[in-house]
Amino acid sequence: MEDFYFVYGYEKNKRRARRLYRFIGGEFERYNKESEEWKPSPEQCCIFIGEDWEYDEITEEEAEKIKDMLIV
Repeated sequence: MEDFYFVYGYEKNKRRARRLYRFIGGEFERYNKESEEWKPSPEQCCIFIGEDWEYDEITEEEAEKIKDMLIV
């Protein structure tokens, strides 16, 4: 499976987002704004089985910009 990034609660016009994730090398990770690092998040596998449709796929470049928009 191809690597990708995705975000929940993204409101570009208000410059905020609730959660930021990535799928890299077969593993899910969530960005932690407080520690400024990616943490393992295996529970996000639900997006592959259709249980969750509330996210937006984004590029790696967009993810870098969204890091500062996260609501802690």
